[in-house]
Amino acid sequence: MQMVTVTAKGQITIPSELRKALGITEGANLIIVREGESLKIIPVPKLSKLAGIDKEIFRGRKPSKEVEETRREWNEQFERRLKRP
Repeated sequence: MQMVTVTAKGQITIPSELRKALGITEGANLIIVREGESLKIIPVPKLSKLAGIDKEIFRGRKPSKEVEETRREWNEQFERRLKRP
């Protein structure tokens, strides 16, 4: 557990040990969830890091072009949504 200070602009600095351990780099997107009187900060994984998560399902066969196209579209849509101000 580490203590951080909130600035006048409502900003905090995530301690470097935690950023390194969780792979949080400059420009990373985070989700903040309120849980009662607490806040939970969750790094948003890049969809590219989830690529292959279904490889066991498709072992020995290739996913259809339709599935590959859907993945590409979802990835693009997700990335666009994360970049919105």
